[in-house]
Amino acid sequence: MSVSIRMSRIGANKKASFRIVVSATRSKCGGAQLDTLGHYRPDGEPREAVIDLVRTREWIKKGAIVSPTVQRIVKAAEAAVKDGGDAAKARVAFASAKTKKTHKDRLAAKKKKD
Repeated sequence: MSVSIRMSRIGANKKASFRIVVSATRSKCGGAQLDTLGHYRPDGEPREAVIDLVRTREWIKKGAIVSPTVQRIVKAAEAAVKDGGDAAKARVAFASAKTKKTHKDRLAAKKKKD
């Protein structure tokens, strides 16, 4: 039986929240879970993920397949741990959409340039 580390959606309508879980590859997304490794909240400011890297590494050593999105979270969490974080509860904050330049900012910068 192959297992995968992926995200399982929880939360109300239009207020998504995800658990990072280990489940059988053939089971449905909301189905039975073997282990819960952390959570991801995309609607917060900033977007935040908490993951247990110790247990995640154990599952990867056992041959678990990691989804691309969880792979990105694990990579960011490992970078946070290198900076002095705790591997048992690695906390990652992602840049929010509000920090990106707005259309007005880009137009103002273009006018200054000309």
